[in-house]
Amino acid sequence: MEYYNSFNEHLKEQFGYKVYKVPVSIGASCPNRTSKEKGCTYCDSTASASPIIDNTLPLSEQIRRGIKWAEKKYKAKGFIVYFQPFTNTFLPLNYLKESIDTALQTEHVVGIAIGTRPDCAPDEMLDLLASYAKQTYLWIEYGLQSVHYKTLKVIKRGHSFADFLDAVQRTKKRENILVSTHIIIGLPGETRDDIVETSRVISTLLLDGIKIHLLHILKGSELAIDYREGRFNVLTLEEYASLVVDFIERLPQNILIQRVTGEAEKKRLVAPLWCLDKQKVLKRINEEFEMRKTHQGAKVKYGLSMSEIERRTLDGIASKLG
Repeated sequence: MEYYNSFNEHLKEQFGYKVYKVPVSIGASCPNRTSKEKGCTYCDSTASASPIIDNTLPLSEQIRRGIKWAEKKYKAKGFIVYFQPFTNTFLPLNYLKESIDTALQTEHVVGIAIGTRPDCAPDEMLDLLASYAKQTYLWIEYGLQSVHYKTLKVIKRGHSFADFLDAVQRTKKRENILVSTHIIIGLPGETRDDIVETSRVISTLLLDGIKIHLLHILKGSELAIDYREGRFNVLTLEEYASLVVDFIERLPQNILIQRVTGEAEKKRLVAPLWCLDKQKVLKRINEEFEMRKTHQGAKVKYGLSMSEIERRTLDGIASKLG
């Protein structure tokens, strides 16, 4: 039984064969990293990049190696080149254009995905991406992590929920660009109600997809220090599976679920260690769906409660006051 609208199944229907996303680095940085700041508190020096990325190689060679690996491991026949680490629109326009051209000139590449931040989406950049979306399958992935001002401030995200809304609205004015967002479950200080509200808010937006990540505590991140000093706890597998199902129940069925957990290399991971067994995590999430006899969209509810209106009003005031 399909409990949610799977991105993998969507790709099979879209292209008629197995398609795999090949992560690559195009040398992007992040506006949230300065001489004084290391960026988001959960981020390590690699920006949680896939372990198969070798950023010392030219882009064409990264793509070639990634395709070869995915052909062997997943029997994939088509490939989406995924500009993954850091902020891939925080680059000169011509450089991003050259990178996309390099990817699309590679045999069997059927699309492009670009990971970025909502405060790095100027209209000129979106116009460029829209021109490519006319000729290829193209996603832009905006990192959000949470809709809550208090959380974004704690994790030093460096942008507001208003920035995210603005970026999504301006992107959706361009034809054919598919938009997804990333959220993290397990962020410090967030309650189940906070996580559920993030899902409810997201459910009202013009999004095509979503990636749900588990909070990883990575070596070299600011959160690793906080965790070791006992300032917060990570989720158990049972807690995480329950929250994932809570989240997906409140998403409309048309939103593609691109990911329901995250992965990290063992050598980079501090906690939780149970996430190293991805298949066990996926199995536990499916068991939670089955136990509840539920599915994506089962608890979709439109409109805001009074408590949500009050909370957002207060968050808006707090944001203006800094």
